[in-house]
Amino acid sequence: MSRRISDFHQENFFFHNTYLEIAVQYGLVGLMLYLWIVFDLLKLGRQTPGLSAGRSFLDKEFRALWPLLLGVYFLNGAFVVMNYQFVNGFLFALAGMLVAQNRRQADVESVAFQNDR
Repeated sequence: MSRRISDFHQENFFFHNTYLEIAVQYGLVGLMLYLWIVFDLLKLGRQTPGLSAGRSFLDKEFRALWPLLLGVYFLNGAFVVMNYQFVNGFLFALAGMLVAQNRRQADVESVAFQNDR
């Protein structure tokens, strides 16, 4: 375009990939921090031993869908920049609920362990 249009100097570059954008803007350190978040999100869905099925919204059936939900999210990030606030808010709200449920379950198990002693 610069050969056909005089005084064409594009100042902004638009990426169509979340991972490429992070790598270019923040370098390898930023990409490693992003991958750390990805790894932690994947760990959230692991089954908690004392969690019974049908007990709450975030039961074992939902936890089985968590990796699929993350897979769609990360696959989408390969084709577009994931700066959709409602999608990010929804995903991280679910992640926060999973963290809270994991901590509550850990507290219940520690109290039960202390009572058994």
